[in-house]
Amino acid sequence: MTSRDASAAIRHQHRDVLASLPFSDTQDFEDANRGLIASIEDPVLAGDGTVLWDNSTYDFLQGDAPDTVHPSLWRQSKLVAIDGLFEVVEGIYQVRGMDLSNTTIVEGDDGVVVFDTGGTTAILSTCGSTRRSRRPSGTST
Repeated sequence: MTSRDASAAIRHQHRDVLASLPFSDTQDFEDANRGLIASIEDPVLAGDGTVLWDNSTYDFLQGDAPDTVHPSLWRQSKLVAIDGLFEVVEGIYQVRGMDLSNTTIVEGDDGVVVFDTGGTTAILSTCGSTRRSRRPSGTST
């Protein structure tokens, strides 16, 4: 695939967006990172070694948007690329960034309920092992 430079009209539109929206407000990044217990370092692999999900493919989302990308799309992409095990509130956790959806884990007095909308059992398995290995000390479920 060959990339091209943004046209003058597109660069102008992107500059207008940057000037009209509050890109200096980083509250959404603070919110997205709130409760982070641990990031996910390794890709999710199938039994045969096939990579099913690798959030590091989004590592290019650094700095400001290039001229060829709408600034809001770049910012949104950076937000959804934040991955890891998060404590939402006491007893409720989410594993984010291992699929297009989040896995929610609810710890109760009598066990654990997992709400998984992921695409593969390997991703669910990785979410479970991430939770078990990284949950706060003192929890036994």
